[in-house]
Amino acid sequence: MVSDSGEIVDLHIHSTASDGTLTPAEILSLALKNGLGAMSITDHDAVEGSRELLKAGAPGKIGFLTGVEISASPPKTCASQGSIHILGYGFDIDHPVLNETLRKLRDARQDRNPKIVAKLNELGIAASLDEIAKLAGDCQLARPHIAKFLVHRKIVGSMDEAFGKYLAKDRPAYVEKFRISCQEAIRLVAEAGGLPVLAHPYLVKTAAGADVEDLVVELIAAGLRGIEVYYPEHPPELVRTYARLAEKYGLAVTGGTDFHGEIKPQIQLGTGYGDFSVPMQVYRDLVRVLGQDTAADAPYRISSLSQAIGYEFRDPELLDEALRHSSWVNEQGVDGLRDNERFEFLGDAVLNLSIAKRLMEMYPDLREGELSRIRASLVNDARLAELARDIRLGDCVRLGKGELLTDGRNKASILADAFEALIAAIFLDGGFESAEKFVRVSFEELLKEAESFTVGTDFKSRLQEIVQTRHNATPEYRIVEEDGPDHDKTFHARIDVFGASAVGVGKSKKAAEQEAARILLERIEEL
Repeated sequence: MVSDSGEIVDLHIHSTASDGTLTPAEILSLALKNGLGAMSITDHDAVEGSRELLKAGAPGKIGFLTGVEISASPPKTCASQGSIHILGYGFDIDHPVLNETLRKLRDARQDRNPKIVAKLNELGIAASLDEIAKLAGDCQLARPHIAKFLVHRKIVGSMDEAFGKYLAKDRPAYVEKFRISCQEAIRLVAEAGGLPVLAHPYLVKTAAGADVEDLVVELIAAGLRGIEVYYPEHPPELVRTYARLAEKYGLAVTGGTDFHGEIKPQIQLGTGYGDFSVPMQVYRDLVRVLGQDTAADAPYRISSLSQAIGYEFRDPELLDEALRHSSWVNEQGVDGLRDNERFEFLGDAVLNLSIAKRLMEMYPDLREGELSRIRASLVNDARLAELARDIRLGDCVRLGKGELLTDGRNKASILADAFEALIAAIFLDGGFESAEKFVRVSFEELLKEAESFTVGTDFKSRLQEIVQTRHNATPEYRIVEEDGPDHDKTFHARIDVFGASAVGVGKSKKAAEQEAARILLERIEEL
C-alpha cells in the first residue's frame, strides 16, 4: 500500500537515536521512496533523531514535525502497566529543561542495561554488554537490542518471545526503569511548545474497574492534547472508538506505525503490516492545532502548490513573499520582512489585464461598459476564493496564530488576496506570458460560462428576480446528469419553478444552469 502522491504520513518512527536500526537519513530516504507526505521521528527519550532529520533536509523534501516518545510511570488508572508512552510533536528541540530531563532518562536506561545482563547471566545465559553493543552498532542500547541479541544467539526464536520469556515486566530478567510521571512528561512537552499525545492506547492496561477513557480524562487534566488514533494494532472498531474519544474531549488525532526497522521487521514505514495508512489530513490538522505556519512545513506545501498550478518558480523567494499574510509578518518581529499586500496590488492589475484581453478576444463587438460588467462578474472575492480553494492555496498561506484559530485558511478575503499575490509572483518570476497562461487556465471554466451568455442575457439573474418578487424564494438548480470524459464533460441542470421545469445542457455546470433558466423563462412567459 505504497503511496505515490504524498497523501499518507507516518508520525511515529524510531531511529538509531533510541532503539531503531536505521539512521534518520536512511529513514528519510525510505519515506520519500514510499511516497510519504509527512513524517516525525519519535525516538524514546531522545530528540537527536529529529535533529539529525533536520540536518538531512527533511523540511525541504517532506512535511516534518519534531517528535519524541517519553516513557512515563503510569497513574493509578493503570496500576498494572509497566509504563505509559507520551508522544510529543512540534516542540522546540533545543528547549533546555526538556533536553536535561531526557538526558537523565537516557542515563537511567544505560544504568539499567548492566542489571538486565546480570540477570540473564544468573539465568544461565552468557551475555555481555560489549557483545550486545557490537550487534546494535551505533544505537543507544535498550531492551530491544538485548532482545535482538537473544534472537541472534538463538536463545529465542523471535523478538516477541524474548520479551515474553525474559524482558517484559514481571519476567525474570526485567529491571524496573526510572521514569517521570505522565503529568510531568505532558508538562515538559507543553512547556517546550509541543503537543502532548497519548501513544497507542490499545497497549494500555488499565486497573480493575477503569478503562482507557478514564485514563484519557485523567491525563487531560494534566494537559494532554491528543490521542494516537491510527496505529497498526488498532482494528477498525478501535480506530472509531478512539476517534470518538478525540471528538468528545476535543483532542487532536495522530497516527503512525511505530516503525523500528529490523527490530520490528513485520512493520513497514508508512504502511504497517501493508494495509495501514494515516491520511495526510492528520498532519495538516496537527499543524493547524499547533499554530505552526512554520518553515518546517512550508517547503512541502509549496512543492504541492507548484504541482497544482503547473508552474515552477526560478526565484522561490517571490512565492514566499506572496504567501506571507500580514498577521504572520507582524508576529515575526523581523525588520524589513514584507507581507503580500504589495504583491496583491500588482496581481490585481495583472489579473484584470489578462481577463480584459481574453474578453476582448471573445467578444469583439461588445462595448466597454458591457465588457467591464462581464469582467466584474468574473473577478471578485468570491470567485477568486473559489479558485484558491481549488489549488489548496489556503494550506500554503503563512498566517498568524489569531487567524489560524479563526479558520483564516478558509476566509474568502484572505484567499482572494493570496490568489492575486500569487499571480504577481508568477508575473515577476516568469513575465506576463506566464502569468496570463495561469490566469487563463484558472478561469477556463468561468470563461466557458461567460461564453454561454452575454451581459444582456443573464437568464439566471432574471429568473431569480422573478421568483423572489413573486414567492420571496431563491430558485435551486440540480445537476441531474454528466456525460463525456473528465476533460470534456457535458452537464445537464434541472430547475423547477411555478409548477414548470426545464433541463439545460452546457459544457460547465454554470452554463447548463443558464440554459435551464433561459428555457424556463420562455415557458413562464408563455403561461
